[in-house]
Amino acid sequence: MIFKKNIKPLVAFVLLAFLLDQISKFLIVHFLTPFESPTQIIGSLLRFKLTYNPYGVFSIPFGPSVLYYIFSVIGVIVLLYVSLSLHDRVGIIVFGFIIGGAIGNVVDRIRLNYVIDFIDMGIGNVRWFTYNLADAFITVGALFLLTRELIYKKKLT
Repeated sequence: MIFKKNIKPLVAFVLLAFLLDQISKFLIVHFLTPFESPTQIIGSLLRFKLTYNPYGVFSIPFGPSVLYYIFSVIGVIVLLYVSLSLHDRVGIIVFGFIIGGAIGNVVDRIRLNYVIDFIDMGIGNVRWFTYNLADAFITVGALFLLTRELIYKKKLT
């Protein structure tokens, strides 16, 4: 069942995540050059490095580029339905950030044929995959929902 009261807060958080993602990408593209040495933000722990990702999550290719669009659009539709059916505010906020992040990456793919990534984290030469704010919203949101579900299920048993 879809609750109309969820629409306004959901749209607000979707727009917030989307705008933060797109503004950060705009700024990075205008201040950094691809293939340039990373800009250190917090030593080697956090650096900004402009990269373009034409592939999927973690830069892993998984088929023709049309699949990236199809999976993203289906994911957003499913997440919209689930989020509009929720009873709790926290869930709506988290889903808003996840959906906003997903839309941010879809807009990049439609506009540019790739996703702009720039956040480079790690210690020394041990680095995580380069990502962007949209990826962070999606990942942290999904981990939060998973953790909350596991804790909630544990309390029920």
